[in-house]
Amino acid sequence: MLVDIKNITCSYKEHIALTNVSLVADTGEIIVCIGPNGAGKSTLIRAIAGTVPLRDGQIMLAGADVATMPAALRAQHIAVVPQTVVMPAGFTVREVVAMARYAFHPWYQRHTGHDDQIISYAMAQAGIDHFATTQANQLSGGEQQRVAFARAIAQQPKVLLLDETTAHLDLHHQHAIIRCIKELAQCGVLIIAAMHDINLAASFATRICVLQHGHLLADGPPATVLNQAFLEQIYHTPLKVVPQSDHPTPLFFIQH
Repeated sequence: MLVDIKNITCSYKEHIALTNVSLVADTGEIIVCIGPNGAGKSTLIRAIAGTVPLRDGQIMLAGADVATMPAALRAQHIAVVPQTVVMPAGFTVREVVAMARYAFHPWYQRHTGHDDQIISYAMAQAGIDHFATTQANQLSGGEQQRVAFARAIAQQPKVLLLDETTAHLDLHHQHAIIRCIKELAQCGVLIIAAMHDINLAASFATRICVLQHGHLLADGPPATVLNQAFLEQIYHTPLKVVPQSDHPTPLFFIQH
């Protein structure tokens, strides 16, 4: 397995955010983590990225311990699009996306033609090539999210971690990002995402993981994991279920 999460527990000071979570994932999978606010979704993303220390357990990436992996090496394998994106001032969009290539050579070295091709491809995939010369910090929140997504693609990661990446995007750009995620998975990239939108998650995930109060309660195909009784229990909310003729997972809506 590409990623092997072994009984991890994470905390922020005295608050336990994840408790004894285990998960294995391989190349080409699209795993979406859902659950209520405070369930531990973002913490799991950060733990895999190596930015949240583990209180217990271990995360292995291709047989190497993420916790002891040098940051530069980790950046060659794992890319993250965080929930909150802050663009650096004074840099154009293309310059921000180009920062992804620093994982492979020092910042003071000029980009090669190969680097430039990767950067252009990533920007086109995220639909931001027309912003190339725009100051990145002057874009809207949704546009900055797409810049962060392009930067992650330009890292050419084996593992792409997404924390609510589509939350601030309109329908058109949600569709574009999801199409790109599917293409990356087909090329062997492991995608692990945290999302609130259950219906959107079910539309493209190969696996759904359900977290609540820091515990992993379910892990499996969307059609198996997502059912009305279980979701109503997790979210403490009555739901209306609408079957889909062309998809095995129904749509879920709040019952008013």
